[in-house]
Amino acid sequence: MKKQKTYILVNKSPLSLILQSRDSKRKRLLYNDTEKKKQRSLRYASNQDSPFIDEQDENFICEPIVFEDGLLIVDENNYNLNRFLEIHPDNTANNGSLFELFDPNKNAEEKLRMEDLILDAKIAARNLDPEKMASIVRIFSDVNADSMTLQELKWEIRKIAEFYPEDFLEAVDDPDLFVDDLGVKAIRDGYVSVRNGGRDVHYNLKDNKKRMFSVPMNESAESALVAWFKTEDGHEFYQYLVKQYEQ
Repeated sequence: MKKQKTYILVNKSPLSLILQSRDSKRKRLLYNDTEKKKQRSLRYASNQDSPFIDEQDENFICEPIVFEDGLLIVDENNYNLNRFLEIHPDNTANNGSLFELFDPNKNAEEKLRMEDLILDAKIAARNLDPEKMASIVRIFSDVNADSMTLQELKWEIRKIAEFYPEDFLEAVDDPDLFVDDLGVKAIRDGYVSVRNGGRDVHYNLKDNKKRMFSVPMNESAESALVAWFKTEDGHEFYQYLVKQYEQ
């Protein structure tokens, strides 16, 4: 029986995907050769013994490398293709994010790790006080935690613990949880307003509608507001909000 290696797409399962298989000026495909101290051009040619262009002759034959249903199965004896896939920049082993060699042991370990995380998160969820539950629900969900009964809060917090165990456990131990929650509440309750498609944050007080700051790219208004609270300009407004919610 032939031995085979299976490569899988990471977080993607299109009907088919053609992997980039040759270096070009338009789209580079390079291998950083630390021994020769240079970057080398890659090309998969089925009739060559090497994936490096500088080791191939002019009679190369290029064939497409196609993932079907997220999988690519390669004969273990196909050294050239396996070597090409091993050093391909899109392989997760090379800090890529497109595909990786399927490892059943690694897959089982990851499942066990996730099961343990979920268990730890659910245990932590059972021991939270109602105020902390409400804070986490406000951060993770769009539901109105303030209108929930205690049983509804418990149910919602357990769902969060199950679906986002790692983030949930970080939030439980986060000393800035109160500050994060305050940022969510300040926007929800209208103490600040988010304008310009989520890019600008303004005061929304009776006598003050000035712009506070612009939200950095790839960041939410809530997280940007929390970061602003910790600046010299934001500290006074943070203290103002604390007093409002203490009343």
